[in-house]
Amino acid sequence: MNAINDRRTLAGLILVLVGLAVLATEWFAFPDAVVLGSIGAAFLVAYAFTRRYGFLVPGMILGSAAVGNGLQDSGNDPSGGLVAIAIGVGFLGIYLVDAFVRDGSRWWPLIPGTILTLLGANYVVEGAAATDVVARLSPLVLVIAGVIVLVTAWRRTPTPGPSRT
Repeated sequence: MNAINDRRTLAGLILVLVGLAVLATEWFAFPDAVVLGSIGAAFLVAYAFTRRYGFLVPGMILGSAAVGNGLQDSGNDPSGGLVAIAIGVGFLGIYLVDAFVRDGSRWWPLIPGTILTLLGANYVVEGAAATDVVARLSPLVLVIAGVIVLVTAWRRTPTPGPSRT
């Protein structure tokens, strides 16, 4: 089987799985989190078999959105903050999975992941006694993200060999 057929087979399988998830929701009244989770799982399975980054990104975002949606639907998240945190963690998960699979990582998911996680945390603790503490310490998340990017960049930089002069 050549590469074109492999891509078409994978695309067809993803479409079938997504269609079955949406159909099951329409007929059996599954929660929206089940549909999001099923679609995310289809992308993550495709990523596991192909190691293509284009499957990891939607898989992690949809999977984490499913978790956040499930938390909100269960009544545990009236402010919507846990949804934002879950999606932010999904973006951070993209970075971590990519860092473990590749020898180095794309750092862009740290930006939306950090922003969504901080905004969600702000909504969750809004009005609580910890609001001031979270507001004062939240820049540390940016510092930690920056350190991770720097360490990754330095780890990938080749060390110079002995000079021949």
